[in-house]
Parts: sequence; structure tokens; C-alpha cells
Amino acid sequence: MQSQCLLLIAAVATLLVAQTAAKFRIKNHNDAEKAFEECREEYYVPDDIYEKYLNYEFPDHRRTSCFVKCFLEKLDLFSEKKGFNERAMIAQFTSNSSKDVATVRHGLEKCIDHNEAESDVCTWANRVFSCWLPINRHVVRKVFA
Repeated sequence: MQSQCLLLIAAVATLLVAQTAAKFRIKNHNDAEKAFEECREEYYVPDDIYEKYLNYEFPDHRRTSCFVKCFLEKLDLFSEKKGFNERAMIAQFTSNSSKDVATVRHGLEKCIDHNEAESDVCTWANRVFSCWLPINRHVVRKVFA
């Protein structure tokens, strides 16, 4: 029974990835690196803070929230108008392995909001991502390694 459930989850994940792939292109290490560099330039991130960002650690700093928003936008995972693209998040972070579907989805279910708090867009993007990331940092590092 458990193996049938796992097969069903993998099939659904594959279908979601295929559907999303028509609109969303899976990003790789080079895409993430380019997004990091462009956002660093845009937000004038100091070297010591940037080094932490490169390790997918986003400390509390005056530049962090908008850097995270910029990074996610450049990867097509977030937009100011629509918020987080959950299908793109699932496609992006399960493209290498369907074993990560449960973790990625759990993080989204736990953390996604639709900015009911009416925060500024940088705060919103960072709030959700900083909730989701600790659950999925290993997946992010694996995908963008």
C-alpha cells in the first residue's frame, strides 16, 4: 500500500512538473548565480552578508528582504502581483528527485501566505521564503549546486 502511495505521489509530481514546464523553465546553478549577482548589484549587498547569501543563509540585515524578493523574481518563483508560484516551486525543487516532493509541499503548506498582513512586498517574499527555506535548504543546495 505504501509503495503504491509513493508511486502515485511520484506520478502526480511528474505530471505537475510537466504541466508547469510548459510555462516555467527549470533553473540551474548558472541561473541562480546570475540572479545572485544581479540582485547583489541592485541592492548593494556588503561582502560579508553576500557570502552568507551564497550559502543560502539570509541573516537579518537591511538588504536581505529585498535581495530575497529580487532573487526569487529572477528565478520566476515569485512575482509582486501574484506572490509565490507554488507550481513553479514544486517543479524547480523536485526536478532532480521526486523524493523531495513531500518536503517541498510541506514547506509550502506551512509557510505560504497571500500577504494577508499587507506587508511590503520585500517583507512578504522574505517572510515566506525564510519560513520555507529551513525545511528545504538541503533541496535548494542540491538543485543549485
